[in-house]
Amino acid sequence: MRGASVKLATLLMCSLLVAGCASPRGAVGQSELAVEKLALLPAAVSETSGLAWHQGALWTHNDSGDGALIYRLAPDTGAVEQTVRLQDAVNFDWEEMAASTGELFVFDCGNNLGRRGWMQVYAVDRSRLASSAVEVPSRLLEFRFADAGPSEGAYAHDNDCEAATLVNGRLWIFSKNWNNQQTRLYRLNPQDASRQSLRSEGSFPVSGLITSADYDVTTGMLVLLGYTKGRFSSEAFIWLVPVQRDTPVWSSARRHSLAPAGQWEAVAWRNGELWLTRESSLLGQAWLGRVILP
Repeated sequence: MRGASVKLATLLMCSLLVAGCASPRGAVGQSELAVEKLALLPAAVSETSGLAWHQGALWTHNDSGDGALIYRLAPDTGAVEQTVRLQDAVNFDWEEMAASTGELFVFDCGNNLGRRGWMQVYAVDRSRLASSAVEVPSRLLEFRFADAGPSEGAYAHDNDCEAATLVNGRLWIFSKNWNNQQTRLYRLNPQDASRQSLRSEGSFPVSGLITSADYDVTTGMLVLLGYTKGRFSSEAFIWLVPVQRDTPVWSSARRHSLAPAGQWEAVAWRNGELWLTRESSLLGQAWLGRVILP
């Protein structure tokens, strides 16, 4: 949520000034990757929270505080080239985007306070996203974490959610765990119109808070974007995780920290490269960035 985002950014900035960045112990294959700044993002998308390439176009959205709007960005300048309103949709706390060959998915799943039961996904038919479109219908999906644990209030639970992607026809959804700093994997059937109660199919020791995910069908590689939760320090990172037989192979996962610092919120694969957006905060301006993997 926007207010919570500002508070977190303030805490992170104070932490960085006091102690600098620190990394979780035991990370496998850790190294630092530089994020190349492609463009500063305009004020209209300064709260960018999701990112997806869809039919050659780059789309994003803001988190809570904005309308039910998605924005098409110019990849070279970061300028907003198109703004589209989703009909019959509400931006309670939009946090993620994903794309299939036929649809673009927007996830309203943020749960910082730990009080949320059901979460929403809005699916948009790609044929509706012509360059002249200003308003399009959306298809509603709803899900909940059926195995959600107890919540002791804001930022004191393991049932937040900001990351999802499409893998082999299913939407993979990752929890954001404030307490144990792991992430749980859930799978959602995007063709099932009923409300879906999901149970986790795995838990992974990411040593941080996951804010975005994307899957590259060409390489079979999953990327998880997140940041560390520390009392006096924080840093952004990614995990690169091979997927085999529809399962993340965590034993082969590799962790990389990201520089420069910032509130990195969204990630998407593009031709073997990682595209990211950074939300405007005390840690820096809103960016469109790219990571070229070694």
